[in-house]
Amino acid sequence: MRINLLLVGFALFTQVPTNLLGQIVGSDVSPEISISLDEGKVNISINLNEPFRWEGARFESIEKFPQPWIGLSDLPHEIWFENGDVMTWRQTDMMFIGNYKILGDPSDHEIETSVLGYLVELIGVFNSETNLLKFDSLDYALFYKTPKLIIEQSSDMVNWTKLKLSDPLPNEYKWPLGLSVNLNVQLDMDSFYRVKVNRN
Repeated sequence: MRINLLLVGFALFTQVPTNLLGQIVGSDVSPEISISLDEGKVNISINLNEPFRWEGARFESIEKFPQPWIGLSDLPHEIWFENGDVMTWRQTDMMFIGNYKILGDPSDHEIETSVLGYLVELIGVFNSETNLLKFDSLDYALFYKTPKLIIEQSSDMVNWTKLKLSDPLPNEYKWPLGLSVNLNVQLDMDSFYRVKVNRN
């Protein structure tokens, strides 16, 4: 039995047995993929290697806080940085809205926010070594939305069949970590797998 893996990044096809590096056309991003077998299941680990960005990011505080309503579990604070420099900040059961601007180059890791109800601007700094945002004295972990992934199987690399995942993909993933996908497949033949990544 031989298992090979193929990652498709838009129009680019690259194959390496059991371990693969792929590149998305028109980008310096190089997704990484690895495959393993565990109790008759194929496990595919995908690290999308997305570059840091503020737009479309969700941050979740490491510390959790008690909720004002009886019976609810402790929850983290959350910050959403959306398109158009709009931000939303949830603290326990209160929502704040505001705007943000990047200080310096668009890829810089420091922002200034204007939050309704606050008299002064708040500064947020993302630490590229710890991968945490320091905002209003709290540390926040970064999450991005999971792009659309399609996983296919073939015995001849000509005819491909879309595979149904054992579990649905999560809506988002913790950056810079990757995703893990389990496949329930027959392992009685030579198989090739490919992953299509669509970031649109």
